[in-house]
Amino acid sequence: MDKRFWLELFPGVAFVIGSYAGGLFVGAGLAALATAGAIWLRWRWDRSLPWLAMAIFALTSALLLAGLALDDATFVKVAPTVGSLAFAAIIGGGFFLRPSLLERTLAYSLQMTRHGWDVLHLVWIALSVLRAALNEIVWRNASEWAWTLYNGLSDFAWLGLFFFVTWLVARAHWQEAA
Repeated sequence: MDKRFWLELFPGVAFVIGSYAGGLFVGAGLAALATAGAIWLRWRWDRSLPWLAMAIFALTSALLLAGLALDDATFVKVAPTVGSLAFAAIIGGGFFLRPSLLERTLAYSLQMTRHGWDVLHLVWIALSVLRAALNEIVWRNASEWAWTLYNGLSDFAWLGLFFFVTWLVARAHWQEAA
């Protein structure tokens, strides 16, 4: 596996460890630091900035600071919802560019038909909206610790699900190189 893949999982693990040690705000702070560290490592390895990670860092940091200022952990709990919906909106908006944002990002490894790229956009948007909805259900109905575990460790499952559905769509819509 690529080292970048494992780097994507560190903020979730840091969130669970920090939350266990000192509560949601400590967990969110450690996750933000882990994300900042991941951005720095990606810069060192690739000499390019991971824009999605930077956007996530900005969003979660802003919500963490608002939560701290207002002493309300709800801001931490809605961060995954807001992030997932923002991701869905970005993918949806990027659909209208040619090549699309997904195609610009993944075309180095996926050679799909135009219809395949369209399907992949819709699937990724649907998964992102589903992720947002599940976060809302879990944080509103489970204990804080159960939500913490869900939020911090579900990244493994979500990454796997995105990978799997991308593989399925690519397999069904593969285009041989000309």
